[in-house]
Amino acid sequence: MITLSAFGDEISPDLEIQMDFLASEGIYYLDLRGVGEKNVLQLSDEEIAEIKRRLDARGFLISSIASPIGISLITDDFTPQLNDLMRAIYLAKFFGTPFIRIRSFMIPKGENPLKYRNEVLRRIKEMALIAEQEDVILLLENDTTMYGDIGERAQDILQSINSPHLRFAFDPVNFIRSSVLPMTHAYALVEHYISYIHMKDIRIDTGEVVPAGDGDAEIIKLLTTLKEKKYSGFISIEPRGTPGIADPDFFPAAAKALKRLLHKVGLKWNGNPNLSTRGKFSPPSVIMKSQAPFPSPCPPVSSSETVDSWIPLTPLEKMEQTEYDVLIVGSGAGGGAALWRLCDQWRNNGKRVGMIEAGDLLLSTHVQNLALLSGGHAEQYISSITRPIGRTLPEFSGAKQIFALGGRTIQWAAASPRIPSYLISKWPVPIKEMKFYYNIAEQVMNVNKTFSQSSLPTRIILKRLWANGFFNATGIPFAVDIKSTKYGEIRSNAIFSSILFLAEALNHKSFDLAVQARAIQLLTEKGKTVGVKVISPDMKSYWIKAKSIVLSGSTFETPRLLLHSGIPGEAIGNYLIDHSAVRATGTINRKFFPEDLGLIGVLIPNTKDNPYQIEFGVQEKPLQDELEIIIHGYGNVEPRFENRVFLDLNRKDKYGVPKIQVNFHYSQRDLAVIQQLTAGMRQVISSLNLIECQPTIFLRPPGEDNHEAGTCRIGDNPYTSATNRYGQIHGISGLYVADNSVLPTLGANPTLSTVALAIRTADYIIHQLK
Repeated sequence: MITLSAFGDEISPDLEIQMDFLASEGIYYLDLRGVGEKNVLQLSDEEIAEIKRRLDARGFLISSIASPIGISLITDDFTPQLNDLMRAIYLAKFFGTPFIRIRSFMIPKGENPLKYRNEVLRRIKEMALIAEQEDVILLLENDTTMYGDIGERAQDILQSINSPHLRFAFDPVNFIRSSVLPMTHAYALVEHYISYIHMKDIRIDTGEVVPAGDGDAEIIKLLTTLKEKKYSGFISIEPRGTPGIADPDFFPAAAKALKRLLHKVGLKWNGNPNLSTRGKFSPPSVIMKSQAPFPSPCPPVSSSETVDSWIPLTPLEKMEQTEYDVLIVGSGAGGGAALWRLCDQWRNNGKRVGMIEAGDLLLSTHVQNLALLSGGHAEQYISSITRPIGRTLPEFSGAKQIFALGGRTIQWAAASPRIPSYLISKWPVPIKEMKFYYNIAEQVMNVNKTFSQSSLPTRIILKRLWANGFFNATGIPFAVDIKSTKYGEIRSNAIFSSILFLAEALNHKSFDLAVQARAIQLLTEKGKTVGVKVISPDMKSYWIKAKSIVLSGSTFETPRLLLHSGIPGEAIGNYLIDHSAVRATGTINRKFFPEDLGLIGVLIPNTKDNPYQIEFGVQEKPLQDELEIIIHGYGNVEPRFENRVFLDLNRKDKYGVPKIQVNFHYSQRDLAVIQQLTAGMRQVISSLNLIECQPTIFLRPPGEDNHEAGTCRIGDNPYTSATNRYGQIHGISGLYVADNSVLPTLGANPTLSTVALAIRTADYIIHQLK
């Protein structure tokens, strides 16, 4: 039997109005958080005595003391929190409830939560010991910005302390706000500890809190699971989840929606007080005080471990002796994102994760983050490490590759727009789900428009575009960390690269990494992944065993490895797509921009009516009267089976693997888009009224824009797609792809979308390997 309760202060600060609304819904339990616009811990003894008298008069009971304990920075003094706990214990006993809600302390913005793990556990353990002595139960609620914001860290707290006086209050919306699907990725981790449910719902795409069942917080799945598990505790209606903001119109809708869902799944509920619970606690005569225990001596801090490079490397000989739960092949955007998500979600569960990279350690960050590669030297260095493979691909002559830890992300332009919804609607991934993973990707990559829109010249250009009818023109969203440096912290990696994924992963969980490790063959048995054959620079062979393999080589290298390994699939290597890319370069008189320019980046997004996007910016040349403006246009190219990457059996590399060849031609529709794009660029250039003469627009060779994709596209039909909707190769268990090759269409720069899908694939792997 479910017992319903509610946070009355979201109805009104007036206790009588709270009780009126609750009684009208047949609910007589109250989570005591605020009365009369005062927090429960701020109420005087006289006020709480009056509150109890009024509750008793109408037959209401308190289900929990919804305290703010733990909603403080972990770096703040802990003593006030202990004082608050003693006050909350007094109130719990006075109102006859065993439950006191707490949080897991706020982590300083931008810092790794694991840095504060020991202090979080120390504080909550001390509170749990006090709760045990006082015979009350602390309800740890998951919440954003707190240490216990995701399932793994909440489980870490509960498992590490392992006290019957520390239980869990499951809040599905707070998991969503922490970029975690509550039932898919969190419930199983904390199920054993759940003694309380906070009920509200939210829409992922807008962030709007809605009645239960109207959003994306998997409420039906939660209630169905509670029925299966025969849960018999409290479900507390927390309509908006916003203390201090009363919304009496919303509460009845939220209550009725929950009761409809309870009826739908067959969960019986009760809101009337069980009178036998009264009198379990008697009010104390005085408020107890707590003294923090005298600290133990600190153990010596020392480490005998050393590393040979700026990132720990693992010899292939050692990796060959390990069976990995997941092995990632390639360290670019997709591989790095998958590694980060796996390590972030798995933490301390014993799963083994490995990564191999064919390239070497060339840069420790994005090239633009290095002072020694400023002033044009970065472009010279990147040119020296780039392989122009298009020289042997007549129909894809602009193609190039970089083999290095971090792949192309050590030199990409960091532009990170989303692929438009009208194109994603044709994918096998629901738009809402894609938006959810876009949100995660943008958060971890620090994607923002502020970086481009902060300069006055950008705003001037945007105003000119808007005035001429380009109303959707906007600043380019860049993956650049613009948070300010403070408190002495080091912020040296402003422009995002996949190496930041590796750094974050290493902060969460150890993994094995080998560089200069060329994967040349995949091994499968009875339709299941077994391992990868790897060659070292000295031409020694190693078989690395893995239950699951994630291929993140590239649009060229991933199908090459699959085809050479004899992996079946009609679509592998086919449906090669790239943007039809055009470029124009013009000059602007410096007098239009008299102040310092900073970065200028403007985007006119792709739309259904105009299936192309236009990007442009200005390159400042000091002490020059003219500025160079570069305009890029990217048109849609339709995916066609005949555009493909295939093995050239007449040419092999030093490892004996055939090199690739490409068939690629624009269709009549593609040519029409190129013409439309060219006309659109001319219109944009004219509307600016800044460029001194009409520049020539050039068609760039295919592959020059680094946007190639599609050769292992996701889809439900194995005849027209290489992988299923989660990136798993059709018919091969445990074999996944997470790079640009899975994108079924383009419509924007691909990196952000690749990262979002790679995180989604990692979540699917986590679910499969439970």
